[in-house]
Amino acid sequence: MRKLQVISVFILLTGLIGYSIYSRLGVAFDFSYEHDPRYQVLYDPDDPPEMVHFAGEAVPLQNKSVASRFSRELRLQTLWNVSWIPVMQRSRYWLPKITPVLRQHKIPEDFKYLAVVESMLLNADSPKGAGGFWQMMPATAREYGLEVNGEVDERYHPMLATVAACQYFRDAYKWFGDWTSVAASYNAGMYALDRAYRSQQKKSYYRLKLNKQTGEYVFRVLAIRQLLENSREYGYKVTRDNSLYEPLKSVKVTESIEDLEAFAAGHGITYETLRRHNPWLLQNTLTIKEEGKTYALLVPRKKEVIVTSQPSLDELAPLGTGNAGHPEDSATGVLR
Repeated sequence: MRKLQVISVFILLTGLIGYSIYSRLGVAFDFSYEHDPRYQVLYDPDDPPEMVHFAGEAVPLQNKSVASRFSRELRLQTLWNVSWIPVMQRSRYWLPKITPVLRQHKIPEDFKYLAVVESMLLNADSPKGAGGFWQMMPATAREYGLEVNGEVDERYHPMLATVAACQYFRDAYKWFGDWTSVAASYNAGMYALDRAYRSQQKKSYYRLKLNKQTGEYVFRVLAIRQLLENSREYGYKVTRDNSLYEPLKSVKVTESIEDLEAFAAGHGITYETLRRHNPWLLQNTLTIKEEGKTYALLVPRKKEVIVTSQPSLDELAPLGTGNAGHPEDSATGVLR
């Protein structure tokens, strides 16, 4: 009898303990992440610093209206938002590639943040027809030397599009004479911004009354620069996205390719992989339309193991032995 009582008490205690743990699961084991505002130690967005520059040009924060606009944009862009993490990952990969192109064309490095504002570093399309990292319209892209047609759209080639953007920036600087106006004109257009300067008889972007998007544009660039350059201070711990760092090699194309699927297979990769690394390709063909014209296709250094059925080990072996060098294939005129 006593043994039965002991067992009953043990079962009762076990049940009570189990229920207590279960009832506290929602509190004690809540792993949802909440941003800790203590990380934002750089400065209070409501109390901006005394001096901020864009491309070496001072932002007149002593003007209360300018300080208010800057603070508002800073608050909007630096509040913790999980959607910023992939943007930061792409920024860490692409901005170091964009920066040397800007330097080569003598464009201030702050202009790399315009690409983030324009597209979040995605080959996106706008409802108005703009595309690529730099969100160029087809006519503007052609004006600055990019090929845009039914087969090729170099707006989606990040490096070539960056060169075209630099050419626009140089032209705009010749027009306005200051980099802040150059940045604003990238949103509004040179003619529209010049018309605003003339009609309002102002000499500074910060004193113009512009449409909402253009009026906020430079402030957004400044706020995003602040966030990306100081991500840890704003509570972001961003890990590397290894999918962006796949080792690639450049294949020089000097002759038309009638079947890019076959070309991809010849390099031991799928057509989908070829298109992913070369989003400026629009069709399954690549035609040399001008004498002396060449293209550079990016392909992974290592061949893929492409399984379409149940191959034997002997059939799989050749696919796993990619050549990491750059042998020249004189028969096809391709450097690979």
